[in-house]
Amino acid sequence: MKEIKQLLEITNKLRERYKRSFPLDGRLVGDIGEVLCAEKYGIELYSENTTIHDGKEIATGKLIQIKATFKNNSYFPYGESKIPDYFLSVNILEDGKIEELFNGPGKFIHNNYIVKRRLKSYNKTYYTLSKGILKQLNKQVPQGQKIKTL
Repeated sequence: MKEIKQLLEITNKLRERYKRSFPLDGRLVGDIGEVLCAEKYGIELYSENTTIHDGKEIATGKLIQIKATFKNNSYFPYGESKIPDYFLSVNILEDGKIEELFNGPGKFIHNNYIVKRRLKSYNKTYYTLSKGILKQLNKQVPQGQKIKTL
């Protein structure tokens, strides 16, 4: 099929350019989101499969976890020891642009939503947060506590 071949060619070009694996599974969305955020926010990405943080803001050194989706929700890690310093959640749009869902300290989500609501986790691994909740919380984060766009 022509489209599959094109997807594979594009995936190979992305691998060469960004030195990430871009597997054709659920991780593909995450890899695409990380690269889009790295370019928009000036983030230096760590090697793949690092725990807690995916990279750091080049200008400040702030440690960031990035979550990307094509759906209407995002996952936030379970457990206080796994709360990222900064959490950046984005929705990938069909035109390849990203919509910011949440940008701010991980503790902000934990303290102002998860603890307050006594949210239940999935098998003590993550919490599911809707796009609407993330956008609502994002409006409450002071500008000085956000990762800046380039």
